[in-house]
Amino acid sequence: MNLPYIYNHYSVKNIMFFVLIASIPAILTECYFFGVVVLIQILLFIIFSLLFEIIILKIRGKNIKNNILDNSSIVTAVLLGLSVPATLTWWMIMFSSFFAIVVAKHLYGGLGQNIFNPAMVGYAVLLISFPLYMSACYKENTKLFSLDDVTISINKIFFQTSKSDVFIDNDPDIFTKATPLNDFKNKSRASYNTSLENISLKNKKIIIFSSWNYINISFLLGGFFLLYKKIICWRIPFSFLFSLFIFSTINYFFSTNLIVCPLFHFFSGGTMICAFFISTDPVTTSYSNIGKIIFGLIIGFLVYIIRNYSDYPDGIAFSVLFGNMIVPLIDDFLKTSGYGHKKI
Repeated sequence: MNLPYIYNHYSVKNIMFFVLIASIPAILTECYFFGVVVLIQILLFIIFSLLFEIIILKIRGKNIKNNILDNSSIVTAVLLGLSVPATLTWWMIMFSSFFAIVVAKHLYGGLGQNIFNPAMVGYAVLLISFPLYMSACYKENTKLFSLDDVTISINKIFFQTSKSDVFIDNDPDIFTKATPLNDFKNKSRASYNTSLENISLKNKKIIIFSSWNYINISFLLGGFFLLYKKIICWRIPFSFLFSLFIFSTINYFFSTNLIVCPLFHFFSGGTMICAFFISTDPVTTSYSNIGKIIFGLIIGFLVYIIRNYSDYPDGIAFSVLFGNMIVPLIDDFLKTSGYGHKKI
């Protein structure tokens, strides 16, 4: 099975395989900071996604082997596992996988026919349904892959009994958003421009900020690999980052209530995973080159708006889903037809 509007010499299976290879730096980085819980969550997302894929394919009377082997469900699962905080229970992971695979993907006809990005649908459902868990922070792991690390991770995922189990050490100062975006939202230009070296490292939120720098860099490296292999088109990630940079720069110089410097947005939250792994999904974006640029610009603008003027610390999921929703309008405006259809 080929996607003619990408690169004919790559099958869907190979495209998905390269995306998985590109995600390895991010997986290793997140494991370094947060421990084995990241691997367990990704594994559970893969198991539940494949399970729901098999069930729905059986119900629809489709060939299970051919559809499973295209790796698309595994990619969705891995992206979900890398996007969510390490505070979810196993049944939340199952809940998210159901919406990603059954509702977002197969309700619209399966791979190649879905309107919305499945991973972002699964993420948005969690964000709306379980905001406490999705906004909880967690310490960097200091006992990587030790017996304590494995034990704590298993207890967190399989044996959480109350909401208080989400939080770390019952320290209210840690109960911030999943990234440092919300922490810096209400800070002035002067306070942010103070070098991080002058801020006490005893502030755990600053430590988390440091980890998300490295996580975004790891996604950036994976994105460069995808560009090098010509798996994704450069127009969407660069227009997305350009739009985010331009609007945050305007705010930086002209707003009296400055939030952070423009480059902060590049290496915080889900910026790089959105730029290179989420927004570049070929099925849910525009067919034309100009449409891809418009799509990226819109997502970048929406991420900026949500980060700065809403209660959500990051706006990746909602921005991408809104962009997916208006893709048909973009293509119609540009008079771009889907493959297999004549232009009207």
